[in-house]
Amino acid sequence: MIAFALVLLLGAASAWIAAGGAPLRTRAYLRLAAVLYAALAISDAANVAAAAVTDIASTLGSAVLSVAAFSAFRRAPRALTASLVLLLAVICAIGAAATDWRVMAAAPQVLSAIFTFNIARHGLWKRPSLYLALAALSLLGAAASELAPGTVAHAGLLLFAAAGVLGVALASDVLVENDGAGRRGRAISRSR
Repeated sequence: MIAFALVLLLGAASAWIAAGGAPLRTRAYLRLAAVLYAALAISDAANVAAAAVTDIASTLGSAVLSVAAFSAFRRAPRALTASLVLLLAVICAIGAAATDWRVMAAAPQVLSAIFTFNIARHGLWKRPSLYLALAALSLLGAAASELAPGTVAHAGLLLFAAAGVLGVALASDVLVENDGAGRRGRAISRSR
């Protein structure tokens, strides 16, 4: 299980790096999600409060990623709207961690994944939207894996979460590459 946690940790670190090329309004959300998923990976590898951290980090991480996707692909969300979305995710996550009722943690994850996919579907045949749609499907897979019992499902959660966090960060970075607006420089450049 440590190898899967390492994959998630590397995915979160890569998302942190890729977020450097994202628009400023999106960067903080992407980096917060990367930190949450890194905490999940470290907690899982160290086997310290793994169930509680899984509930909190995956639920809040998926909500943060959906706010980041909205910010990158549409416009900056209003502070009240973003705060309410994150507050509801935190309440559900802490409630799931306290009661060990996994549905309470998975429901906001599924809603976040559907919302993220809905953002991506408008330009689905363009590369940034395709990346975002695949990331949303990965987050949906992570939510489904959280509901399933067993170590294989938990490994799936870690792998799907890694794909989701890295996918949203790359979609935001590629969007900036194609758009060119507000560009500070690519976080990951192509070698030619």
